Amino acid sequence: MDNKIKNLDVSYDFISNDEDGELMMVMEALEGTADDDNAKFLYDGISEALLVRSNSEIFRVPILPEIARNMLGSLKKILVTEMDGDNIADVYEAQVEIVNPL
Repeated sequence: MDNKIKNLDVSYDFISNDEDGELMMVMEALEGTADDDNAKFLYDGISEALLVRSNSEIFRVPILPEIARNMLGSLKKILVTEMDGDNIADVYEAQVEIVNPL
């Protein structure tokens, strides 16, 4: 899997909705489209994560803010919104999986 992993080199941020216990990752749009049915957010439970956008696109998320780290352990999914300027290019759910250190 390591040879397919790329660094996520676009701007991104996380927004939490504490009332509903939801977390959204907002990022600049990437080329192509995500596999909506199989997207995953793999988290090591400490500080590292991978966004599996499709079987052929896996991105290392280099920085996880504290709010995201605190919420990820208890979430089953996050919402990922890809933006093209001010327009929404793609929105999909990514299933959260806690994995051994990445």
